[in-house]
Amino acid sequence: MDLHAVIDGLSAHEKKVLLTLQRLDGRAGVSDIAQRAGVDQATVMRAALTLTQHGLVKMREEKSSRAVLTREGLGYARDGLPERRMLVALASCGPELVDEVAARAALKGEQVQIALAWLRRKGWAEFLKREDKTVLSITEQGGAAILQKFADEVLLERLAAREHSVDEIPADLREALNTLVERKLVGIEEEARRELELTELGNQALALGVELVEEVSELTHELLVSGRWREVKLRRYDVVAPGAPVHPGKVHPQQQIIDEFREILPEMGFVEIKSNLVESEFWNFDVLFQAQDHPAREIHDSLSLSRPERTKLPSPALVKRVAAAHERGVAGSTGWGYKFNIEVSQKPVLCSQTTAATVRYLASHPDPPVKVFCINRVYRHEKIDYKHLAEFYQAEGIVMDPRLTLRDMLGYLKQIMVKLGLPKIRFRPGYFPYTEPSVEADVYFPEKREWLEVLGAGMFRPELLHPLGIRYPVLAWGIGFSRLAMIRLGIEDIRDLFNNDLEWLRARRMV
Repeated sequence: MDLHAVIDGLSAHEKKVLLTLQRLDGRAGVSDIAQRAGVDQATVMRAALTLTQHGLVKMREEKSSRAVLTREGLGYARDGLPERRMLVALASCGPELVDEVAARAALKGEQVQIALAWLRRKGWAEFLKREDKTVLSITEQGGAAILQKFADEVLLERLAAREHSVDEIPADLREALNTLVERKLVGIEEEARRELELTELGNQALALGVELVEEVSELTHELLVSGRWREVKLRRYDVVAPGAPVHPGKVHPQQQIIDEFREILPEMGFVEIKSNLVESEFWNFDVLFQAQDHPAREIHDSLSLSRPERTKLPSPALVKRVAAAHERGVAGSTGWGYKFNIEVSQKPVLCSQTTAATVRYLASHPDPPVKVFCINRVYRHEKIDYKHLAEFYQAEGIVMDPRLTLRDMLGYLKQIMVKLGLPKIRFRPGYFPYTEPSVEADVYFPEKREWLEVLGAGMFRPELLHPLGIRYPVLAWGIGFSRLAMIRLGIEDIRDLFNNDLEWLRARRMV
């Protein structure tokens, strides 16, 4: 290390702190250095950070606690504790009604209740009933208390005279301190005392010579014209010194994963479609061959709306075909065997599944090829906890082509997961109300060393396709996208995706 270069690079304040520390025998508190050097403590601390980085000084920090009277405590230290004042008044008048004793003690409002509570707690007074009124009578213990001062009162007087470190308070007053803190008459304030000490390298630097000269950070016109530039020192800048952290605006981590997903699917030939915030029960449930008395339609799952009161339905012919599928069945199905209710179909709900968007698209595009996906928020009446929210992201996709098979769908899903950086995927049989056959997919996450379920898929049932006029196989898959984002971002609580913790957001790198 070039010590001459280090000394030359020190600012005037840093040199002043170093020289002041030398005059204080090489070790002193920050406040003492600030007072001797004629600067504020913040300036000393800024200089100390640079001097510490260069190894010229060491910094020590000692934390201590101070006992400080609160505003109420100051009043009681001056006038006496409420129970003491009431005890003195009671001793002067004998057994008396509470209101009259309080008036003699000049106590009002809340102070009266405080005094009564502590008279009872300290055993200084007896509470008697006389014609539905409370009479106070001094006890033997109260009579003895008149002639002595107790620990809480002693401590109040000491703290009124000057603040004390908690360590300075004698052991016989510690219990009184706890009582006064409990009564909010005393507060405990934490403070840190910082001390600087010269290191061996600091002493070597001082031995080489540290000279205070006028230092400027900018070569001004006045300095040039007057010629004073010859007398001053231009401050040297450390161009490699770390600057203050900068937190530029960036895309939310979950949105980054969504954007990545929106790049992967078009690369595979998919076209994005949008879902509606509000859907009719017809598109959200009926078209999916979900019975109108299905438990998922209750308030425990979907969220109903009071306005608008009803939604518009598609063509009467389509509604009639969907109703027939529910009542009597199609393509060999026997249906659900109940009377289909159009009024139920018209009820508005917050979209609870992005499948509503893909099926709505199928109804207007019955001929192949079809290859679309949707990613958006959906809404359900869930009890909010670490893995459930009332709103979350869901991704959905469908493919329609005359020659499609279940194996094609597994290939699509495998490719999507590979592009998301999750190459290990396994499939197992599953069940979903509107697909048959159905599968569920687990992905292996090396960080957790376990398989986790991330999506479900299947081929739309004839009961769904026939009313829409579709005669070709349709592959459908859905991903619980918020859960996938949780795993990618390494968080355990789904609520962390939406809590806007700035420290967490700043720490997240682009995924």
